Amino acid sequence: MKKILMVGPFPDPVHGQSMANQILFEGLSGKGYEVKNINTALLSKIGQKKFSLRKLFIAFGKLIGELFKMHFGNYDLVYITPGHSFLGFMRYSPYIFMCLIKKTPYFLHSHGGQLGNTYRESGRFKKILLKFFIRRASGAIVLGDSLKWMFQELLSPDKIFVCHNGVPKEVISHDSEISQKLSKKAQRIKLLYLSNLMKEKGILDIFESLKYFKENNFEFTLKIAGGIEKNLEKEIMNFLENYKEDVAYLGVVKGEEKRKLLLESDIFLLPTYYSIEGQPISILESMINGCAIITTDQGGIGDIFTDNVNGRQCRKKDPYSIYSAVLNVSKDLKRFQKINYEIAINKHTQNNFIERLEDIINS
Repeated sequence: MKKILMVGPFPDPVHGQSMANQILFEGLSGKGYEVKNINTALLSKIGQKKFSLRKLFIAFGKLIGELFKMHFGNYDLVYITPGHSFLGFMRYSPYIFMCLIKKTPYFLHSHGGQLGNTYRESGRFKKILLKFFIRRASGAIVLGDSLKWMFQELLSPDKIFVCHNGVPKEVISHDSEISQKLSKKAQRIKLLYLSNLMKEKGILDIFESLKYFKENNFEFTLKIAGGIEKNLEKEIMNFLENYKEDVAYLGVVKGEEKRKLLLESDIFLLPTYYSIEGQPISILESMINGCAIITTDQGGIGDIFTDNVNGRQCRKKDPYSIYSAVLNVSKDLKRFQKINYEIAINKHTQNNFIERLEDIINS
């Protein structure tokens, strides 16, 4: 079995990329691979604190230790999940350099849809650097067919691989629970927003849409879970106070609490226009728990969501469009919920994700 090193962020903090890395780490280890990891989220935490020479030396010492680990580890393959910006990508360059020195094959897995734009919009010198590291990779992995373009100028088609995300097993409900959910008639539509509360993720647009629900006497409840972006705290708290009878903020949810929240919800909302949006695991988690979806065509979402099949697409930055989509979905709710569960349970489980990546790294 191969000896693999994974380089990228691992929980905490919890987000799509760190979750996917943790799933893969545990999955490959369970299949008998010897897997080690370098958690780049630890370096981020040091960098977020107030600058000092001491912290700089800690970060530098950590990097040197990791490079020694790579040098003497004799890995068969290195799997890297780099950042999307130029600096976000380049912070991984020391690890890639070590791969080149050791002649160790490495794969780059982009968990977003922005890296291609970063390359195209970069100046000549930055392009040379990005090209140097990307062209020497054994392969690049993207979340869907619509994102292959990010590497088409730099790699041959046979080196660009697609791997859809998968859902952690602890978030997947039992078949009997889904059957019970699908058999129930929704009296009051239960809406859910499950992501970080960021302007670009559409949380303010959702709040603005609520006035249309009220004006038209549409009965609903809205539950919101996720960390709040610092600069939005005051605005969001005001909205929560104004709609406290219909809206509940639950903070960050994980594990069993998240599974139950998804299972009891009818429609998942993500009206995102987030610039580096890839393929949100939250959409797949909602589908596999029998939720209809309302979202946009941002990033790689189109690879897992089809309008009027999985739910309804709404326009970006358009609160009325969110209301209209909910109205349309609610009229055919059970069809969307049933389709989404069947698709996700057959294509987007944790095991599906691990098997797809295993095939790629063994190619």
